[in-house]
Amino acid sequence: MKRFSIMTMLLCMMGIAANAQLIFRVSGGEQTEPSYMFGSIHLMSGTMLDSIPGYLKAEGSCKQLYVETDVTDAQYRKNIHDAGMQMMTLPDSLTIFDVMGEERIGLLQERLKESCHINLTDSTSRILWDKQPVMFTTMINSTITVEVLRQYPGYFKGGLLDGACIARAKGCGWKVGELDEWLTEEERKKNSEKLIRPIDEQVDSLMALLNNFDKHRQEIINVYEGLQQINDYWMAGDYEGFEKYFLPQVDSIPVIFADRNKKWIPKMQDAMKEMPTLFVFGAGHLVGEQGVIRLLRDKGYKVEQVKE
Repeated sequence: MKRFSIMTMLLCMMGIAANAQLIFRVSGGEQTEPSYMFGSIHLMSGTMLDSIPGYLKAEGSCKQLYVETDVTDAQYRKNIHDAGMQMMTLPDSLTIFDVMGEERIGLLQERLKESCHINLTDSTSRILWDKQPVMFTTMINSTITVEVLRQYPGYFKGGLLDGACIARAKGCGWKVGELDEWLTEEERKKNSEKLIRPIDEQVDSLMALLNNFDKHRQEIINVYEGLQQINDYWMAGDYEGFEKYFLPQVDSIPVIFADRNKKWIPKMQDAMKEMPTLFVFGAGHLVGEQGVIRLLRDKGYKVEQVKE
């Protein structure tokens, strides 16, 4: 699972070539004209949209856009930041020094200086002192990943894919709807409890990373180099290959995929009944028994992949 999590993180951060498409036409139900779904990889470059004929045709056939959440909205970005900080904060006024202990904190400080250029004892780093161990694992993993990705110029170029879809829609005067609902503080807390492991498990995971730092870095490099197959699936529009690759991760995190998919379906039905709608969301939400494709078919819709 550890290796697959690394692969998923890298998959989300890849810049993938321009002919890629996982686009599906949705017809039937109470709508008079078909709607479309575009399975994206969130951190791909937004500049590739003009090079995806299937997307341009789908966009030209629709009159409104629905996304997971409007990532261009300032309030959304603030809420995400606040929720993330709350989720990553240690309870009971503890600090990372308390939960790590003297010997282990020394190794953490050494690795942070080496990989992230952060001096944990510096006063400017006080903002990190009350953070859970998973925060430091994420920081180090992300830093190594970005270092690896610098070998591939152009990723992230021109903004991110979902944001580019939203900007185009707003530029056309379209309504931009959201499939996700704003969570209350209590709901965010419940989700956090599902996703965040106990502190002692986080410490063990962080120490495994710190004690095998060079090996872990090489694993990330190896995994990225081995992701050419998923590149091929996406570029060729090979949904079956993509599903087979991605399904284990989807099944392992129902709170991220299956639970949200079920909540989206009524909103999607209402939107499609209103007017032809273009839906843009992460490609992982398409796949599996609880994926959006299967859920819509169970409601009587015809869902077929658009092939160029």
